[in-house]
Amino acid sequence: MTRYLLDTTFLIDYLSGSDDVRRFLEGNPEDEFATTAMNYKEVAVGLRLDGAFDPETLSAAFEWLEVVPISTEHALAASEFEAELYRSDDHTRRAVDAATADLLIAGVADAEGMTVVTRNVDDFEPFVSVSEY
Repeated sequence: MTRYLLDTTFLIDYLSGSDDVRRFLEGNPEDEFATTAMNYKEVAVGLRLDGAFDPETLSAAFEWLEVVPISTEHALAASEFEAELYRSDDHTRRAVDAATADLLIAGVADAEGMTVVTRNVDDFEPFVSVSEY
């Protein structure tokens, strides 16, 4: 059984009724699905910006999904990835700062042994296992 961490792109597409999301879920019926509190927050921000935020509706939409809180273990895993980016000549400080949320999400996936499911493969692939849907 694979444990999947669903990224914000997946959650947004789920709410939109995406066929790609439906096919992914139907194709992995025996697997476990979770997301992070960071992803949940990102979806809530988008709904607020669209004037469509309702906490009960959001909670009901994802009641089938475990929402993993960010822990110190996850933060330490993310710190390794962030330090790696800072050491790299390929990333500016601003780019690393902009990647903070994705690094925390990758830290959760790493510490929990999960595969990130996203359309933004390049954001996670250097650090953790990724599946595109």
